[in-house]
Amino acid sequence: MSNTNTKVNPASWLRRVLFGPVSELIILTLFFGTFTFALFWLTIKFQLLPTELMRPDLSQEDTGLFDALGGWALGFAGAVVAIRIAGIAKNTQLNDSIREQIRLWEEHVERISDLNSRLTRSISDTKRACAAVLLYAKDLYITEQRAHLINPKPGRDGKAVKPHETHDPEEMLQEKLEEKLEKLVETIEEAFKDSVFRSVLQFSVQADTNSRSEPENTHVKNYSESFFSSSKDREAVKRIVDDDNEFFDVLNVLSGLNQGARNFGIGLVELRAMGLIQHFRMDLMRLTEYQEDNQGDDEALEIADAAWLLLGLLLSRRKRENSSIGQNDGFIIIALLLGSLPTEKTMNDYLNSKFNQVVQTYSGDGSETMKREVDALSKRLYYVKGNELSELAGLITKCSNNLSYLDVLTKSTGVSAAYESKKESGKQSG
Repeated sequence: MSNTNTKVNPASWLRRVLFGPVSELIILTLFFGTFTFALFWLTIKFQLLPTELMRPDLSQEDTGLFDALGGWALGFAGAVVAIRIAGIAKNTQLNDSIREQIRLWEEHVERISDLNSRLTRSISDTKRACAAVLLYAKDLYITEQRAHLINPKPGRDGKAVKPHETHDPEEMLQEKLEEKLEKLVETIEEAFKDSVFRSVLQFSVQADTNSRSEPENTHVKNYSESFFSSSKDREAVKRIVDDDNEFFDVLNVLSGLNQGARNFGIGLVELRAMGLIQHFRMDLMRLTEYQEDNQGDDEALEIADAAWLLLGLLLSRRKRENSSIGQNDGFIIIALLLGSLPTEKTMNDYLNSKFNQVVQTYSGDGSETMKREVDALSKRLYYVKGNELSELAGLITKCSNNLSYLDVLTKSTGVSAAYESKKESGKQSG
């Protein structure tokens, strides 16, 4: 790399010296001066002037012709240099404008990358905290079952803290889960209230809609509800997670953030008011039992799968009509969220659309420079590829084949009805 710079730098330095405004003025002045001197010298040497001009008694007006020729030469050189300087000033202004535009787009790409990274990291951290809770719950239930078989003496508490433990592990797990879940909720709210992030998401959905030949309006569907009733919609959710070119207007799903948040983050409220193991006991037992009952089966739930489901019901869940069993729509929201984040292609298309709005302002060279910068900026975007979500896509298939995995047995005392249901009932009562 250093050898290349050594060879290139002298040439570029020489080019700047020769084609700089001051150098051009000196070179052109010397050229026209030399040309004029040579013309005059040849004229006198070979007596090329007309006879009238060779008389010894030339008047002052006659000799002024030569002064005019010299002044014209110098004036022409100065005019050429002035035009060149004006062109350089214009190019400099355009280059500054290009750099400013590219700097703005670079900030947009960095902002989207940061939000993509923080969202995926927060989801992963919260999922790991959920896995830790499930492992603890599984061990606790096994211990309780053994205690019942042994028939312990009255007054012995199976949940008592061991002498060498300085903290209650259940309390520590709840604090960690609450911390991670709070961070996740805050990150999602920040991302979906960010104007740049929303613009890119809306652009990707609109571009995907325009590219479809059939008038299928899949982007406005409420998959978090229809997933439980339509096999076609379950396949659509899996495609959104699997395919980098499939998108969903997840802003519609999270529109409740601007309407009081409804049930979004319901688990965070419950963790602050109730005990983790006690309140979610039935769902924790059910998820751990699914692991044991289906061992060796292709539809079996691993600890990572159960962690996704626990994360979903903590993030959001909905009431089911005429039933005490709720639905884990939070898991569907997470799947749609991860499957619809801006990608390299959508970022490239978004920046090109912005470029097309200002392309008339710039020259051909400036436009080519901006196109190269758009491609380079798009490649710098961080996003989760579809093949990196294969675990989540596989779990969607398992849940599609067994919807009971998405049942929620935890009490729905603090769970509100869906915003759409409230809206419809309000219209009917009105």
